[in-house]
Amino acid sequence: MSFYSTAYNIFGTATAGITLPVWLPYVLAKRKYRLSLLRRSGFISNNIKEKLKRKPNIWVHAVSVGEFNLAATLIEKLKPRCPDFQFVVSVTTLTGYKVASKKLTDDDVLIFFPTEFKPVMNKVINLVNPKLAVIIETEIWPNFVYGLAERGIPLILANGRISEKSFSRYKRVKPFIKNVLQNFSHFNMQTDHDAERILGIGADENQVSVTGNIKFDSAKIVEKPVADIDFLNELSLKQNTHIFLAAALEKTGREDPIAINVFEKLREKHPEAALVIVPRHPERGADIAKLVSSRGFIPRQRSKGEKFDNTEKQIFILDTVGELARLYTLAKIVYVGKSLLKPGGGQNMIEPVGLGLPVIYGKYTGNFRGIADVLASHGGSKIVADENELTNTVIDLWNNPEKTAEMVANGQNYIRSQQGATQKNIDTIISLLTT
Repeated sequence: MSFYSTAYNIFGTATAGITLPVWLPYVLAKRKYRLSLLRRSGFISNNIKEKLKRKPNIWVHAVSVGEFNLAATLIEKLKPRCPDFQFVVSVTTLTGYKVASKKLTDDDVLIFFPTEFKPVMNKVINLVNPKLAVIIETEIWPNFVYGLAERGIPLILANGRISEKSFSRYKRVKPFIKNVLQNFSHFNMQTDHDAERILGIGADENQVSVTGNIKFDSAKIVEKPVADIDFLNELSLKQNTHIFLAAALEKTGREDPIAINVFEKLREKHPEAALVIVPRHPERGADIAKLVSSRGFIPRQRSKGEKFDNTEKQIFILDTVGELARLYTLAKIVYVGKSLLKPGGGQNMIEPVGLGLPVIYGKYTGNFRGIADVLASHGGSKIVADENELTNTVIDLWNNPEKTAEMVANGQNYIRSQQGATQKNIDTIISLLTT
């Protein structure tokens, strides 16, 4: 055990103990933490323990829904190359767990990622006993990294990215984070910029590659979108309804009234328009419903099984998990949220572009640096600065179907040009499994 590992655990344990009266009641009060607390604390069912013994394991960690979707793409392509292995997928969030439980097969094992407490982490690592581990994107937990290294288990950062915020934070503790990074086997980064950042905080240049973004490989490209008729019927929605979709809106709620403002102005030009709001956090559905009511509309929540049969008076709220892709098949235009207001960060704009939709987002898309700006520069999306520009852009695209079709075609062509990252990550994994 290195000096840095020892110091980290002494400091972390002391801090956790001192702050226990503060964070424990909070964790117990929050449903999303409370439901996973035992399983994150190393309590794994006998059924899972038996599954872990079936075959040698490859452990893939994905924080939440977005990272899991990337992991699913990687695993799907890896399975034919690794028939003697099974995949253990760990997630951190409840939403990630729900989505993963629906998509993974019986051949896979799903667990919650263990808490960053060395005895717990060691217990779970010993139970999983992986031959190799993969972290998707940015999750660098020192005790996980150190625990794998102590057992000689190769570790890859796949589809790696380092946000500006994370880079600044890591630089403050560069000697420590450098020591952590020395225990990775390889870093496959999304862009040159991400590679520069990981090198800037101590990664070995011989272990860093730029492999592109798996998001492009996971994007389904649909040149002629077809509406999900079953979903239409479930909502009692008329076919060919002109839906303005405000997707993945930020948890502060600041984008919610903006979506309604845009919708009201859109309806002045196009009375047939309908609005669907999709919060990034489904639990916000009730709060959005209150706002919708205060604005003179009738809220209809998917979580309550409510219909959307009067688009003139109703605003629909998709406050469920795993149904956004179905809704994309019904929409006419999409605003991708968490991007119009600081600090932003952005959400996945590649998926709706691939599915054949004109996509708009704001300029605060730091989590998608290297994608958002370049996609727009290729004419495959539109970046707007504020509410007024968002409104004008929606109306302009609504009024100009030829311009809209050109934007969609440009976006899909750009996605095709960027595909291939999954195979590059697979090649790295296979090379480490066979050495």
